[in-house]
Amino acid sequence: MVLEITKTDLEKAVPAAQEPSGSIFEVMEDAINNEVANIESQVLGDAGAQAVEAGTDTVLVQTVKRLACVRAFMNEMRSLDLVLTPTGFGVVSTNDTAPASKMRVDALDGQLRRSERLLLGTLLDRLFRVSRWNQQPQRQWAVQTLFFCIQQLEQFAGINHPKPEDWDTSYPTIMAADAYLRKHIGNAFMDELLTQMTSHSLTVANGTIVLLCEQYIGACIAQNARMKEETYMQLINRLEADPGQYPEYADGEGYRLNHFKPYENHAEDSAFHFVG
Repeated sequence: MVLEITKTDLEKAVPAAQEPSGSIFEVMEDAINNEVANIESQVLGDAGAQAVEAGTDTVLVQTVKRLACVRAFMNEMRSLDLVLTPTGFGVVSTNDTAPASKMRVDALDGQLRRSERLLLGTLLDRLFRVSRWNQQPQRQWAVQTLFFCIQQLEQFAGINHPKPEDWDTSYPTIMAADAYLRKHIGNAFMDELLTQMTSHSLTVANGTIVLLCEQYIGACIAQNARMKEETYMQLINRLEADPGQYPEYADGEGYRLNHFKPYENHAEDSAFHFVG
């Protein structure tokens, strides 16, 4: 994939890289190009790369550029001998200029890591609109559940300004909640929801179900037992009110589990057991 990234692109993505000489961009250029290649292989795939090269979705193109710049700077900045200047960070170029403090560099690192997660969420959302993207292995790796990005922690779990550590801490809960939903509404139905969401083709009915699933997972993360129970009941009641509208649910193991009738011991049954 051919994608031109300039000094201006780097400085927009990472304001700390602003300096007049262009030395930071020169040092970072190879690392940025390497990150573009990584994003192509890990997230975009052929379909996404073609969409970026076509350039019709400017948000998609700019998000890829920003993500490559942020990842490259984040990975390389500790080897750059950064110095704090009146306009941001620069590279140490003289013996009498001291590098920026570890505290300031650590703070910048945390800011970049959060930006990286936010940009990845935005990128995935744009890729849902790209034809055939969700048919690639990259979709399987990048979007394993309906709760797929750090933005959802703020929207559904009430975590203000979530950090990468919040996502990492929440991830086991996300997967456990997804497994529970798969058991109770069916693997096939959950896969249908994922397919529609990642191809920007959710029906109105399924869009409501996706929202309830997101709210349920968010309640699990927030450890809000009341909201968790209420949202789950709303989800099941919605499905049960009109199962014909949700054939993947009605024909699946989740429906059978929810309608399971335990064996009743009747005297006329050949397998009747007398309990005295």
